[in-house]
Order: sequence, then structure tokens, then C-alpha cells
Amino acid sequence: MEGNATGIGRVLVLAFYVAGIWSAYISHGILQETLSTKRFGPDGKRFEHLSFLNLVQNVICFLWSLIMIKLWSRSTRGAPWWSYWSASITNTIGPAMGIEALKYISYPAQA
Repeated sequence: MEGNATGIGRVLVLAFYVAGIWSAYISHGILQETLSTKRFGPDGKRFEHLSFLNLVQNVICFLWSLIMIKLWSRSTRGAPWWSYWSASITNTIGPAMGIEALKYISYPAQA
């Protein structure tokens, strides 16, 4: 009976993580869409620096992940932080370059 309770607990934890990731992606999409489509200020200009904003977000995520690895690696033996370097770099540069590339593709082609 105790093994079943542990299994249910693991499923609930997984569901919590999935819901957290899903809600983060949805809220990020809504915020990015709001920034890219609404006009701001007295001149009614659009925010033009989405790729830089995305780059800053990814750098902050990298730093947060590094902090978490450092905190958790004290109690458990884990991979060294530099083993995550290549994935972090591609995750940081890739979306920013994707946003820049979309500037040269018409909206009907994007949709």
C-alpha cells in the first residue's frame, strides 16, 4: 500500500512541474505577444528590441540554473556546471536568432 502512495505522490509532483512549465510558456507567449503588437508611449511606438529581451531572459535563466546547480550539488554528486555550457549557449542564442530571422518572412508564410 505504501508503494502506491509513493507512486501517486510522484505523479502529483510531475503534474505540478508540468503545470508550472506550461503556465510559464503560456504567460511568456502572452507577454511577448503584448510587447510585439501593442503601441507604447505618447508617440505610439512598438517595442523593437524583442531579440535583446529574449537574450536577457535566457541569460537570467542560465544564471538561475547555475545557482540551483550550485545549491543542489552540495548534497548530491552531480555533473559539473560546465557540462551544461553548450546547451545553455544554444538555448540563449537560438531563440534570439529565430526572432531576428522572422523579420524577413512574411506573416502568411509564418502562419
